[in-house]
Amino acid sequence: MTFAMKISVRIFCRNTNYLSIVRTLKTVTESPTKFPSKLDVEEQKYPDLLKKCGVTLDFNHGKALHAKLMKESLLSSLFLHNHLLNMYVKWGDTETACKLFDEMTHRNVVSWSSIIAGLVQQGFYEKGLSYFCLMHQSGCKPNEFTFVSSLNACSFIDSSTQMYQLYCLIIQLGFESNVYLTNAFLSALFRHKKLNEAMELFEKCPERDIVTWNSMIGGFLHISYSEIPSFWCRMNHEGVEPDNFTFTSILTGMAALSNLQMGLQVHGQLVKYGHLDEICVGNSLVDMYLKCQKFAEALRVFNDMPHRDVLTWTEMASGCLQCGEPSEALKIIAKMRKLGVKPNRFTLASAFNACATLASLEEGKKVHGLRIKLGDEIDVAADNALLDMYAKCGSMEDASGVFWSMKDKSVVSWTTMIIGFAQNGFAREAVELFERMKLEEVAPNYITLICVLYACGQGGFIDEGWHYLSSMAREYGIVPGEDHYACMVLLLGRLGRTKEAEDLIRRMPFQPGLLVWQTLLGACSVHGDIETAKIAAKEALSLDKKDPSTYVLLSNTYADSSNWDDASKLRKLMQNTDVKKKPGYSWIQLAGSG
Repeated sequence: MTFAMKISVRIFCRNTNYLSIVRTLKTVTESPTKFPSKLDVEEQKYPDLLKKCGVTLDFNHGKALHAKLMKESLLSSLFLHNHLLNMYVKWGDTETACKLFDEMTHRNVVSWSSIIAGLVQQGFYEKGLSYFCLMHQSGCKPNEFTFVSSLNACSFIDSSTQMYQLYCLIIQLGFESNVYLTNAFLSALFRHKKLNEAMELFEKCPERDIVTWNSMIGGFLHISYSEIPSFWCRMNHEGVEPDNFTFTSILTGMAALSNLQMGLQVHGQLVKYGHLDEICVGNSLVDMYLKCQKFAEALRVFNDMPHRDVLTWTEMASGCLQCGEPSEALKIIAKMRKLGVKPNRFTLASAFNACATLASLEEGKKVHGLRIKLGDEIDVAADNALLDMYAKCGSMEDASGVFWSMKDKSVVSWTTMIIGFAQNGFAREAVELFERMKLEEVAPNYITLICVLYACGQGGFIDEGWHYLSSMAREYGIVPGEDHYACMVLLLGRLGRTKEAEDLIRRMPFQPGLLVWQTLLGACSVHGDIETAKIAAKEALSLDKKDPSTYVLLSNTYADSSNWDDASKLRKLMQNTDVKKKPGYSWIQLAGSG
């Protein structure tokens, strides 16, 4: 050692505690440096890559990583195996995820939770619960994430037994105070329509967050709208600050109840908490005003919204129709297209319904052109609305062209065409289409058979009418209702066989309603059968003395037979009993665009 080095050591020792030096030297000699193994290095490198592939749905890189892990025998690491499993779960590839899981020699709670969550998210509820049972049998203790997924699965299966079994296990393991599990159990209870039990759980739960309150409101929307106003008041009274989901749900409830007064209060709260800029809240507010028939207010909110999506525009257009403003609906859709917002199938359905209401064939054809541009993005419901539009505009040739070009025809498609032919004077074509429908093995529904009987009535096809009425239950399992009998009464009445129609009503297997007696009364008016008209009117009035249609039909019968005295007496009776005549309408409003 040189002289300079000796001096340096002396200075160091003079300024340093001797015992600390000894301890340091001892630690170094007894604990040699551990160099990380290859597995330690790989466990730090791959998780982030696997997570990224899962989030970005990068299938190519993800599968390449899987191959590399297998090649280098790194799947012996439970940590890496779980990350790989989670990647496939994020992709929604449950088949590969299950295969990967089943091949695992070791599993922990993360492994089980990942596969259960993946199956539930993809709608395999029963299978997800079966994996939970296997987990329980294996002795692996579930955590709150496992329970949340399993409770969500219980929400979507028919039996509520497993839901209760799960919650018993939650209590046994001491998780009952976990707010996330409380919220999941609340949702499951509401899904199974256990309203009283959900309310009891809510009252007893030791901790609540905004999700708990929202779960209750969402449950009330699912089961009982009437509970929402008082619950909203309680929420305000307890000082719970609502979020955008709360406002969306509350406004949906107010719309369903047509509760404008409370809807206005909620609107005020919206301004206070500043959620008006959010699209979902704005959409619900517009819908609330529309459902309450406040078109001007809905339009004002709509115009003030800073952000609007296709749902906003479509909802406003549909609301215009609900409020009796079909022209405004078409203006809304035109403005939407001008701003470059791409319409969806619901937008087109609203546009077709507006054109049908206006009987505007020209506008309807313009919208039809838009439907052609959208191609396969449009479903059968929008095409049914298109059929209905052409039928309402009297263009059965165009309707037929659309109908036969449709790849998928639902029972509504066939029914719309049948009623369209019948209402436009093509009764024989309507009946023939029904026979074609049977050949194609498309099962008719309750409404279809009303339409075909109505077509028989329009064409005077008495034999076909009797056949369809008598064979309904036997061939299609559909028991004839009052509407079917009314169509048959209409058919007999058109042919002047009013006595036979009365006899049919007397032989109905249930108590005749107002509709069939008024239908008979209308037929008597056409054919001047005053005697049967009086009988029908008496029966109709015994069911509803305030319905003006009965008085008007009987009065017309008297007038058509030049029985002016009785006609005058009847009109005076209407005045004395404060019966007001309503605008005329047809009860055949069957083939909607749904």
